[in-house]
Amino acid sequence: MKYINITLGLIILSINFSCEEFLSETPDNRLELNSIEKVAALSARAYSQASVAFTDEMTDLAGPMGNRNGAGKIIDLGGNTIELENRQAYKWEVITANDQNDTPNDYWNENYEAIAHSNQALQSLKTISGDPDPDHINAIKGEALLSRAYHHFMLVNLFGKHYDAATAATDLGIPYITEPEESFLPTYTRNTVQEVYDLVEKDLLEGLNLINTRFFEGTTKFHFSKLSALAFASRFYLWKGDYQKCIEFSDRFYDGKSPLEFITNYDNVRGAGYNQTADNYNSPDDSSNLLFTQVFSTHQRRDTGFRLNDRELTDLLASPVGTHVGNTTGIWQVGTQARYLSRLREFFFRESLSATTGNPYFIEQLFKGEEVILNRAEAKLMLNQFDDALDDLNILVAAHYDGNVYTEDIINNSTFDTARTLNEKLLNIILEERKVQFLDHGLRWFDIKRYKIEITHELPLTEGGEILTLEAEDLRKVLQIPQDAIDSGLAPNPR
Repeated sequence: MKYINITLGLIILSINFSCEEFLSETPDNRLELNSIEKVAALSARAYSQASVAFTDEMTDLAGPMGNRNGAGKIIDLGGNTIELENRQAYKWEVITANDQNDTPNDYWNENYEAIAHSNQALQSLKTISGDPDPDHINAIKGEALLSRAYHHFMLVNLFGKHYDAATAATDLGIPYITEPEESFLPTYTRNTVQEVYDLVEKDLLEGLNLINTRFFEGTTKFHFSKLSALAFASRFYLWKGDYQKCIEFSDRFYDGKSPLEFITNYDNVRGAGYNQTADNYNSPDDSSNLLFTQVFSTHQRRDTGFRLNDRELTDLLASPVGTHVGNTTGIWQVGTQARYLSRLREFFFRESLSATTGNPYFIEQLFKGEEVILNRAEAKLMLNQFDDALDDLNILVAAHYDGNVYTEDIINNSTFDTARTLNEKLLNIILEERKVQFLDHGLRWFDIKRYKIEITHELPLTEGGEILTLEAEDLRKVLQIPQDAIDSGLAPNPR
């Protein structure tokens, strides 16, 4: 295997967090992490500040939004501004706007920065002074391991092929980094998809056994917890195709409790306006919300990029059993044809107290309770447990579709282009429900990869009027790694 350099830099040098007064410099400017408080603060920063929601623009959750003319052609962009990165993402081109948020390059760099924090925390735990509580050490170690596993897992699923047991041992993955960088431009290998999954599983299971939120300050939902780690395990094993283990870890997540406890109650979401509704949707007090992080992004600015219009969003929320209750929180607009739900509230980080410039951000949900029940339903269906899968799906459906549920007759009468059997139709219903639940969460792209779903994007007449197709096994479903990494010697993904 070829050895390469990845331009990560000595990321740990640039860390700047609120407990900065605790940190002193060594001669090479490396932070001296010699107390458990300092290491805990570093581990708490081991979460990427890049959102994966940018991938929605590459899916069937995006369109040009404009009105159609008499010939059925979309006329224009519906008033939205289209930046270079929006156009390239929508057309599945290599995104060259590398200095922007909401791009593959940004996601790669931010995830590896989070990994660098995790690795430094893990190493520093071995040398801290005093006589710290062993349970506290284990809690920090557990969080660092889970964070390292999660960020590598998301990277390999963006920049590598979807896991296939028959080819994973040779499919190109991403470098799995387990030690802090000790030199400028260190040398790494590009692990295979199988190697990455094996290492993710190892870190995930060890971290799950160690994590303990007792030592975290403030809301614990900005840290991995036992529940969010189990939700991660549920996702990991579903995407790996180990359906029995997906069910096992989903069951452990519920621990005998009703899944309804972890499903959003929209009676508690509806607010007096957009911001209050979005705050309620993202409330740490809502038991369906499992893990948050702050991400710098403009994805929440709906007058930019390719989005859904009123008809497309209405169609998305409609199903054979009724309309999703999210409709009752309002369908919003901001002066263009784009329409959206009140899920993302923008905040703004100012460069100084008097500054008028800075960086927009929102609070992203990395794991949500609805995902666990849908993961378990899908896993049961893949093991031919149709009735049990339907029961799981209907727990969520009844809660979000005014008490209505799917029956075999309703499923049989549902029309899908490729679904023929009852199982295939139920799978399509589950995947459609995932689209509704995870709009603005960035998970649709991974379902498209997992099931080799073909996607078409239409350009308006003002953009050329082309119909673009991303085919079932299109190589572009594996995002190209950053040019900096390629220039350093890392083999690019095939095209």
